Amino acid sequence: MSAEATTTFHSNADAATTAAAVQRVLADNKAKILHESPDGTQIDFQTRKTMLNWELLGRAITTPAESGSDVQLTLNVHHNRPPALLDGKKNKKAVEKLAGQIQAAIG
Repeated sequence: MSAEATTTFHSNADAATTAAAVQRVLADNKAKILHESPDGTQIDFQTRKTMLNWELLGRAITTPAESGSDVQLTLNVHHNRPPALLDGKKNKKAVEKLAGQIQAAIG
């Protein structure tokens, strides 16, 4: 069973505004930016380690859409960390929480 978790959502805001909201939420969560496209629409990041969770590797991709933009979020176990049986379930919960934070930041 894969530990990777992915979710997508639509925003009525344009891609630049949505990408800026993604960046703000990642900064608020103290995520480390590993790579960012020049326009900020693709961000590779690492979440911070907590008492209960190892770091996760993530990717946020914002693409223009007909009436706003679409965001695809992916989280997976860091390649330097041991896998665990419930990683997939925990990652799914984490990616959905992150999506909710971004949607709230967009307004």
